[in-house]
Order: sequence, then structure tokens, then C-alpha cells
Amino acid sequence: MQAPRLQAPLVLVHGMLGLTQVFVQRLRWVDYFNQIPGWLRASGNEVHLVEVPGLASVARRANVLMEQLGRAVGTRPVHLIAHSMGGLDARHMITHLDMATRVLSLTTIGTPHRGSPVADWAVAQARRTGVFRLLELSPVDQQAFLDLCTQPCAAFNLATPDAAGVRYFSIAGDAARDHTLLPLRLCHDLVREREGANDGLVSVASAGWGERCAEWAADHVQQIGWHCEGPSGFDWRGAYAALLQRLQATDPSD
Repeated sequence: MQAPRLQAPLVLVHGMLGLTQVFVQRLRWVDYFNQIPGWLRASGNEVHLVEVPGLASVARRANVLMEQLGRAVGTRPVHLIAHSMGGLDARHMITHLDMATRVLSLTTIGTPHRGSPVADWAVAQARRTGVFRLLELSPVDQQAFLDLCTQPCAAFNLATPDAAGVRYFSIAGDAARDHTLLPLRLCHDLVREREGANDGLVSVASAGWGERCAEWAADHVQQIGWHCEGPSGFDWRGAYAALLQRLQATDPSD
């Protein structure tokens, strides 16, 4: 399957801890968005990857995103496709850093717009065991964990209205537990108990944002092209093709 071709640049924004390039076995480098950038470029799309601090606050990550966007495309308007926490970074950048005229559309994939019970649980455990106190004494920035909790996200949403002129779309993952990556299954149980259908980290209810929300039968990792093979796999090419077809209506004409 070939990707639809858009006129405006596509910018892929990674989530928490997700460097644009991650080191894997056999001493080779692979993209956070596995195979996706190359597949998009093969159809003539201009694709850019950004890299923001993995564990920083949404505000700090948004500032770095803006800087990297400027270096990559100048003042040309772009389509942003953001996974997980990257969707919050992009929303902050658009609304609070006066970037609405530089963004045609924002599509968030598996973004916890209303926070995640997994973050609530992890922060509570870290505080109970004293881990957060150790982090405060270290150079490690722990703000990302706090920004993904449900109460901070509620405050973020009130303070971050959608910008006029930008099209906002979203994609939520609804993965069956048995088809979810093994390390995510306990998290899947936790989120399902509190918020229902989810991708192993983020519920469908939390991921929906903007004028239209599509649902993918994919866990949080499959959404970016990983572990998609086999009988319980996910057709990421078909999913991203549909995503780009939706964006064509917002794309500048030739």
C-alpha cells in the first residue's frame, strides 16, 4: 500500500522517553516511528522527525518542539502527527507559543488528553516508596510523570483551548488485552477497570480530542509501527493511509 501524498510537510512528534532514534540490538539505529517515516517519504511526502527531552515537562518539551520545527521547516505551515505525550506538547506549543499560523492540523495518536490512571498509580507508588524524593535530589526531571496525571491534565485542558484555524483530530487505541504487548497487560487491566477500553496505557475516553476521533485496534506500541506482525498484528500502513486521506482536506492545493 502506498501512502497518500500531501503538499505540506509532515512532522512526527514522539512521546515520553521516545527519542527520535532509539538504540536496539545488533548495533543499529531505528526510528521511534518504526518504518513509518520511510514509507511516507516513498510517496513523495516531506517528513521531519523531532527530538524533545524525554522526561521534561510539557511546557519545556513544547518549547524545544517549536525550536526544532523552526529549524526543520522555517515558517512553512505543517501537519503535526503526535504520539502519546507528544500530543500534549503540540497542543501547548500551538496555543501558548503563538504557533497556530504555523500548524495546519494536529493529529494526536494515543495521547492522554485527560491523563492516565497509569500515571496516577505510578506517581502514588513513587511517592509512597520515596522514589520521588530521590528523583528530586537527582538531575533527573520527573515533571513528565506529573503532567500525565489526571488532575494536571484537567487543569491543562482548561488553560489550553484549541486554536482557531487549526484542525484537531485524534486517534484512540482499543486493543484486546490478549493482543496487547505483554508488558502492557497489567496496565491494560488498570485502565480498563477505571476508564474502559484502552491501548494498554491510555483509554479511548482520554485519547479523544478535536473534531473527530478514529479508533484503531492497536496497543500503544503498535500505533507507531512496532510488533504489528502475526495474527494479532495491526495494519499500520492502512491506518496511516486513512489518516493522511483525512488530512488532504486541510492540505494546501498545488
